[in-house]
Amino acid sequence: MKWANAMDDLQLIDWQTRALLAAGQQQEWEKIQQLDSDIAAMLCSLYGREVGEQKREALNKLQQAHRKVHQQVRQQRDELSQDMLQQRNQREGALSYAMFAGQEMAEGLASNE
Repeated sequence: MKWANAMDDLQLIDWQTRALLAAGQQQEWEKIQQLDSDIAAMLCSLYGREVGEQKREALNKLQQAHRKVHQQVRQQRDELSQDMLQQRNQREGALSYAMFAGQEMAEGLASNE
């Protein structure tokens, strides 16, 4: 029974690794968030249990996948943040220009009267 449980753990860890990498590649942010929660629960379930060499290797691969995907998430977040800042600055500049042009136009009309 101990062997079957160890195989189940290995299969789960392998599946989580592949699912996490796929979700990262597809930029499925909600799926990544759910997988993070599932991985945390799985790791908690391993607490105090014997971790053999195969399981340790599988956990290392999962950890590497987790780091890679979360680096992608941070990079995407930073790019989105930069885009939003740039759009806000462009909008503020356009609004300022429109207000200036409107003021110039109003002054021009007032001087023609």
